[in-house]
Amino acid sequence: KMLKFFNRLERTRNFVLLIFGLLMVASLIFFYAPTRGDLGANLARSEETAAVVGGEKITVGEVYRQKEAVSQMFQGRPFPASRILETLIQSRILRVEAARLGLTASDAEVAQAIRQQFTPTDGSAFDQQRYEEYATQQAGSVAAFEADLRDRISAEKLQAYVTAGVFVSEEEVLEDFRKRNTKFDLAYVVISPSEIAKNITPTEEQLRDYFEKNKQAYYISSPQKKIKYIYVNTAKIGEKLQISEEDLRAEYDKLPADKKIAGVNGRELVLRIPKPDMEATVMEKANQIVADLRKNGTTVNEQAFIDAAKGQSENPATAPLGGQLPGVVRDNPNNPTDPYQRLLKMQQGEISEPIVYKGRIFILWRGEAVPKSFENAKKEIEVSLRNRRAYAQAAEIAQKIDDALKSNKDVEAVARQFAAEANSTPEEMIRETDYVKPGDDVPNIGVSPQFEDGIAMLVNKGDVGEKIPIVGGFAIPMLVDKKEPRDATFEEVRNKLVDVVKLELAKGKVKEIADEITSAATSADSLAAAVSAKGLKLEEAKSFTLGTPLGSGNDATTSSALNDAIYALKQGEVTKTPVQIGDAYYIVAAKSRSEASMEEYAKQRSELMESMLAERRNAVFMDYLSAARQRLEAAGEIKIYKDAIAKLDEKDLPFGDLLGQ
Repeated sequence: KMLKFFNRLERTRNFVLLIFGLLMVASLIFFYAPTRGDLGANLARSEETAAVVGGEKITVGEVYRQKEAVSQMFQGRPFPASRILETLIQSRILRVEAARLGLTASDAEVAQAIRQQFTPTDGSAFDQQRYEEYATQQAGSVAAFEADLRDRISAEKLQAYVTAGVFVSEEEVLEDFRKRNTKFDLAYVVISPSEIAKNITPTEEQLRDYFEKNKQAYYISSPQKKIKYIYVNTAKIGEKLQISEEDLRAEYDKLPADKKIAGVNGRELVLRIPKPDMEATVMEKANQIVADLRKNGTTVNEQAFIDAAKGQSENPATAPLGGQLPGVVRDNPNNPTDPYQRLLKMQQGEISEPIVYKGRIFILWRGEAVPKSFENAKKEIEVSLRNRRAYAQAAEIAQKIDDALKSNKDVEAVARQFAAEANSTPEEMIRETDYVKPGDDVPNIGVSPQFEDGIAMLVNKGDVGEKIPIVGGFAIPMLVDKKEPRDATFEEVRNKLVDVVKLELAKGKVKEIADEITSAATSADSLAAAVSAKGLKLEEAKSFTLGTPLGSGNDATTSSALNDAIYALKQGEVTKTPVQIGDAYYIVAAKSRSEASMEEYAKQRSELMESMLAERRNAVFMDYLSAARQRLEAAGEIKIYKDAIAKLDEKDLPFGDLLGQ
């Protein structure tokens, strides 16, 4: 309903929707939220001032309500109060500026907007009771709902006023279309320091020279300790444990109902986002589909979803099947961004809000839960039970070893005494570190705050610490030797220096190698030989469009300079000079070039003109608001009371852990 309501008003710009959409949706969630307890209730009602913008007050209660609401929207991720306050400050700047220019929405304009939303289309009279119920549900009270609505209409009027003189020309739109839709088959090479470093072997002289020049960077500021420890391996202990069928059955019977579910069935309706700038358009379509499916309530009939998926889903694999997912959706905590994981938190028959994921928008329907039988759960239960019992027994053995080692200080004798009980040999149990300090990656242990804390108390040779949980079990440590803070020797840090020096040497060669490749590559055909001669690999990108990251994995990137260089290429040409992005250089050849379709441009012309105009107006309006904020700050008309905000972050109330990772 809210989306239809927004659509009946004048077209709202992205920035206005961002601010007021967030605030109004957050308000809706807050007034459905369960009680937070006395502390939350007191903060929610607090009239203490959090900020003042041009005489407009923002209360602690207002910030708290939005903070809690947004936290619930994101499944319990604690949301900093300062970020919520920034959104509220922006909304107040809009209000202040609209009032300064005489653009505040009138009572008549607010009333008209309300009538447009709530007057039935069948010709019957305006339903005052329905409106008041809806307004209270949305914002907590009719007054708050109408205040939000007044602000939004005022903001739209302000944006229209500020951007009235903004325009775009036919030439600009056409050139932008050509750049976005011209396709290239590219051959390219990325010359980066990390790639060049692979073929560099620094000499001892270069390593020593670098060390002498940067010796201070390798100063050892913390004491180094050599530790001998007895290791109790949990897995080894688990191997000899006997787990009976009765034990497993008892564990299964104790499982809560939600743990006896193997997963859920589900269906999907997928819409593709052809280009990033079309996301808003596709999202509007997705929201309309959701609204249509929910017209009779939040529970959606399966056949209705099947019909919608067959008619509108753009996943060719599942659309003919009514969006049926190929298998059961199981809990996968290792991939929380997977959109299908949302199904596990939904009720049967519910559909999700549109979910944007990897260039597509998903609408999901939750089917029946699939039960997990004892036989299917038995292996998982056995692993869990064995691990728990092994851990408890390992902790018990580790404590006995700790007591014995503190008594006689003989590592070898204690290891022999408990080897059988730990299901290990003495040789497997006795381990020794090199000289280590906090932050070091210790073999078999890693970077472990627990281990560092456990050996911190060891001061004198022969001191024995408490048992320490480490990877795979427990360590009972004894101090063998200690070195005080000092300058590191070359021998101590030599291995660390190798990669550092290789990278430093590579940085000095990157530009030279890039220039040499460019000079040797006079055409797309000759680029491969020039790249190979330097021990590098030529990559390809087919049907490339400007703005698409070039490269592979996390190293893929783009820039305006790279886009301009590629767009200037004719078929068969190579970039005349390497394009630098960060420390790397790109050399690109166009193996083929397909110009944008002018017929397609003619079809999209009006939409493209409107889209570019909206983008430019939005940019101008953002600049205007930034300048307005600077003016208000310079005049001392924006005051933030940090102490009041700080108390809102002192106690975050948990709601879950979807994004808190």
